[in-house]
Amino acid sequence: FFDPDKPGTTGETLQCLTSSLRGTEHKLHIVMNKVDQFEHIHDFARAYGSLCWNLAKVIPRKDLPPIYTMFLPASALNGGAPGAPGSRAAAPTPLSAAMAELEAARDDVMQQVQQAPERRVDNLITRTHDAAAMLRMHAVV
Repeated sequence: FFDPDKPGTTGETLQCLTSSLRGTEHKLHIVMNKVDQFEHIHDFARAYGSLCWNLAKVIPRKDLPPIYTMFLPASALNGGAPGAPGSRAAAPTPLSAAMAELEAARDDVMQQVQQAPERRVDNLITRTHDAAAMLRMHAVV
């Protein structure tokens, strides 16, 4: 998770991404959190670009993996009541026009998280198949 007010990567993040995740970059899901807090689309673009720049230094791929955007929906903030204190609907910002797209991206993140157990089972089956193939090769040799 990366927050918009801190899009840079820290030393600990760089160390984690370069050493401990080596070989598993395809499993990494990058999430930019709190994107609904931007007042202008330019601020969002600046933070997103900064995050991409910092990640490009540590992820050894031609293209960066998708960076998902996430935010807490207004219904979760105010318990579903449209006029409740803390409601974001009171003062629309220029970024409000993009909220439908941001909600679609949020739904995509939720779907990715919910599919994790299925991917784990697929990975176990693949590993078992690979181990059986290697065992067969050793038995033949």
